[in-house]
Amino acid sequence: MKVKMSHFNTGKFITVALAAALLAACASPTVTQVVKPGDTGLNCGQMQNEFSDAQRLKKEADSEKAVTGGNVVRAIFFWPAIIGTAMNANEAISAADNRSIHLASLMRENKCEVPK
Repeated sequence: MKVKMSHFNTGKFITVALAAALLAACASPTVTQVVKPGDTGLNCGQMQNEFSDAQRLKKEADSEKAVTGGNVVRAIFFWPAIIGTAMNANEAISAADNRSIHLASLMRENKCEVPK
């Protein structure tokens, strides 16, 4: 006995597959907190690690503004998502920059070496 897939089931499958692809493509950069609880209690090494994390998040956000596979999918299926991604990337970059400035200030206060 052969099972025949109706046009309705095929349409549902395609719709679900496209929705899953769009959701996967909507990953956005992480917007970090500028000041985190416990920042003042960090030692020099921990502050330097936090500084490195902020710089990494900035690079990741900056790369989201470039031509990526996710951005191409967004442009093809839902072009306003490109604007949202760019705005979110700018917010993430700004937050990472402000976090780095905050941490550098704390490191100077505590006589720690500030990474370059």
